[in-house]
Amino acid sequence: MKKILSMMGIALLMASCTEDYKDWAAPIANGPEDAISVGFTASPSSAINFADYTEDTYKLFDATITGVEGATATYGAEITNEDGSKAITLELDENNNVNTAELESAVYALWGRRPVARTIPVNIAALINVNGVSYASQGSTTLTATPNAPEIEEAYYITGTVNGWDNTNTDYELSNGGADPYENSIFTVMIPGEKVTGDIEFKVTPKSGIGGDWSKCLTASDNEGVFATNNKGGNLKVAYVEGAKFYRITFDMMNQAWSSEALKFGDYFYEIGNESGWGTAHALYGANGDGKFLGYYYLDGEFKFKPNADDWNDDLEYVSGDNMSGTLQSSGGPNCPDPGAGFYQINLDAAAMTYSLTKVEVISIIGDFNGWGADVDMTYNKEAGCWEATAEVNANGFKFRMNHDWAISWGGANGDGKLYDNLTQNNGANIVVDAAGTYKFQLYLSCEGKNKVVITKQ
Repeated sequence: MKKILSMMGIALLMASCTEDYKDWAAPIANGPEDAISVGFTASPSSAINFADYTEDTYKLFDATITGVEGATATYGAEITNEDGSKAITLELDENNNVNTAELESAVYALWGRRPVARTIPVNIAALINVNGVSYASQGSTTLTATPNAPEIEEAYYITGTVNGWDNTNTDYELSNGGADPYENSIFTVMIPGEKVTGDIEFKVTPKSGIGGDWSKCLTASDNEGVFATNNKGGNLKVAYVEGAKFYRITFDMMNQAWSSEALKFGDYFYEIGNESGWGTAHALYGANGDGKFLGYYYLDGEFKFKPNADDWNDDLEYVSGDNMSGTLQSSGGPNCPDPGAGFYQINLDAAAMTYSLTKVEVISIIGDFNGWGADVDMTYNKEAGCWEATAEVNANGFKFRMNHDWAISWGGANGDGKLYDNLTQNNGANIVVDAAGTYKFQLYLSCEGKNKVVITKQ
């Protein structure tokens, strides 16, 4: 393959000879040399299954020099992904052995952990020494390797006291957000607290076992936080917690671990990200204690969510999705991706571990002064953190709305059209001023209870 010598490269093998040598087809020597044809052949070693291979090293390939007798060679190698677009260089000893753990890590990085045999390209570079003259050569072979991983199905279900031990019931699905289970092996289910009247006892039924087959169920083991497979243990248990809104049950199918958490959501969750240099926590408000939070903020770069303004405990991080929505997990993941600089409505469901963004294209003023039919568009002032406009209004009331649509609007809270420091979403009173005139409006949107407008007579 053409990319072979760009990897660990012949350049590394030749470093002890000269830094200026460029011609791989010619020997490193001074003066005329008789032309020779020298190279090597490589053959693969036996297949490796990482689940049962116990040696610290593995012979990656066997090599034989061709075209001349008595020559020696130094080799370098890399393995690639299926289309050759990514490669990882492997360190070989004098016998072309590679560290087993390093090889396993490289295979996982390029081919994933699904436990099936893979035929993996191996690119090889050689520096062949013939009577003190060095020749560069290249070749290839293959590696057959099977990753070490348990069988993971695409979906699992709670079967237990919450659904009458009905093995056909799929109400409580453990999901990883639809990702490849060997890329994301974390499966989560939310059980509403209203469905729970005592300790939860259950087993976990894989999708292939739904309908009566208990033989593949995940069950309790003798070690806390670890599950057994093939229905070999007792029931798993989650303790009842008074006042819990949800019970989050999480299974790590790759590491055969599980955990549970009783959730009592507070009034606020927080977004934090690149838009503030990761220095300011922006409040999202949840009115009903059900884990659903809403806020409006300017985003510019990656971000995360966290339940506390002042620390990172139990923060939520990205699993999968796109730049406008996705699934989340508790710590250990990457940041949510950059949606593009702009002002956004942010919806977080901390119970379901999902989020979504809606781009706020414009906020406008609409009211009696323009017959409730023509919007006065506002402009977002990034430095001031507010939407601004100057407009001539009368004393008969107006509102602010999002994207020229009444689906989202803001008016005075508690039926008070002059409560400028507390604007409420959708059911607010018409905002009023004392007298008709030209006013400058500065609208600060964040979350319920914190939205406000500053109105200045011009």
